Amino acid sequence: MDKKKSKISRFTGHSLRTQFLFVIATLLVIPILVMMYDIFFASRSDEALLKEREEKLSSVVETVLIPDIKKNLNSYLVDVQIENLDVEDRASYLKKAFDQATKGLVPSNPGVRFGLYIPESGQIFVQGFLHQYRELSPAEQQERERRVLKEANSGLIAVAASGRPLARLTSSLNDETFEYLSPVYINGKLIAVVWADQRTHPIFAQSRFFLTLTRYFTLFALFVGGLGALLIIHNLASGVSMIKEGLRAMEKDIHQPIPVLPGEVGQIAQAINKMAKSLAEKEKLEDELRRSERLAALGRLVTGVAHELRNPIGVIKTTVQLMENDMKNLVLPGKNIVEEYLKIIYEQINRQNRVIQELLDFGRPSKHVVQSASVNSLLEKVLTFTEPMLRQHSINLIKNLDRDLPEVIVDGERIKQVFVNLILNGIQAMPEGGTLTIRTYRVDDWVYIEFADTGSGISPSEIGSIFDPFYTTKEHGTGLGLSISHQIIKMHGGHITVDSTVGIGTIFTVKLQLHSKMGGEADDTQNTDY
Repeated sequence: MDKKKSKISRFTGHSLRTQFLFVIATLLVIPILVMMYDIFFASRSDEALLKEREEKLSSVVETVLIPDIKKNLNSYLVDVQIENLDVEDRASYLKKAFDQATKGLVPSNPGVRFGLYIPESGQIFVQGFLHQYRELSPAEQQERERRVLKEANSGLIAVAASGRPLARLTSSLNDETFEYLSPVYINGKLIAVVWADQRTHPIFAQSRFFLTLTRYFTLFALFVGGLGALLIIHNLASGVSMIKEGLRAMEKDIHQPIPVLPGEVGQIAQAINKMAKSLAEKEKLEDELRRSERLAALGRLVTGVAHELRNPIGVIKTTVQLMENDMKNLVLPGKNIVEEYLKIIYEQINRQNRVIQELLDFGRPSKHVVQSASVNSLLEKVLTFTEPMLRQHSINLIKNLDRDLPEVIVDGERIKQVFVNLILNGIQAMPEGGTLTIRTYRVDDWVYIEFADTGSGISPSEIGSIFDPFYTTKEHGTGLGLSISHQIIKMHGGHITVDSTVGIGTIFTVKLQLHSKMGGEADDTQNTDY
């Protein structure tokens, strides 16, 4: 039993192509062996039958017919050599000698037909019939001789040219016959060709016909079967090769799917793609978990730093306000210059306060005010004060809002903050003008809000980091706008994604659930569906 399992395991250990070739060869060897048996053994009976027929006819022709013709000629031409006669006389004497020689042969050999061919004159004379037949008239006899000459012409020419006997299968009036032809030499000169032919049995003829037909049909079937088997093997092997190449590509990039393939190989490829997709999602979740842990620590750090910065900034701001009040009551030279300096300091303090507030919003967002709200209404409110900025930067606004869009449960102010950040991001992406398209629509239980600009786009190397805190490509940016927007949408149970093509533009898509429940902390995990 173990030996049997070992043999099976060795066989299945070979390549798929080798296994198929072995199976197909096993299936084809049986009909091939049958054909070889037919060719080398079954046909021996036919050969034996034909050999017996050849021996019989050759014996009659070589030992009886030709000697009798020569004997008769010698008796007719006592003092004259036949080669000295003219063609017509020679043909006359040959016919007379042939008729005399076959007078006794025809009755004693029923079904055997004898013939005489004179190459010089092209004349042919026939005695005997393949079938039992009535006596023919002279006209019918001539017509018969012309037909027989046409049927035997190729054999007669071959014997006359080679000077050697010839035995072959031929046909006469739809019957298969076996004929034996032999040259007649007198004084070393070819003067005639004689032959004897006999009809083979109809069953033998049919058997040979069907045997030949079967051989060709079997060869054709083997050829087609082998070709079809090779084609199947090629297709399967090609499919397996494509799967192997696809798996090699997946080793480098798990997001690279195997191409679509037909048949069962295609189902295997589809299952592998599905498994790879599941692994990619699992890897993505693991990355999000690690990212969440890093962001949690970063959020706590940012909150502490922001508090530490806010206290001295608050003292500086209060001091500047007191200085402004004191300066109003004093008349000093250079007062205007000092006031200008105080104004600059005050502006920078306010700027730093905004940065600190963004840090606090990122690290510890305030409590949510959740209520049912219309996404379209929130957009219209945001566009009320952002649309002038779009016109100022020569940006054409296109709104494609779904008026049948249902309301969602959200913190309206937070969502408006996200919309403002995305609109401002679009404005900054199109410094020389362009088009900003805002679109809303619903798919199943999700509401989608798209912001599509015609800016310069985001390079593939940067698109994976745009939602990271403090990551920015702008000279004066804080790198918190998109990160805060991402966090707000995440806490709403939604998603924010980006699709960008360099030189064409960028599309930010916000996805909110119709019946979402607000949740999450300030340092919750961030989505990475870039």
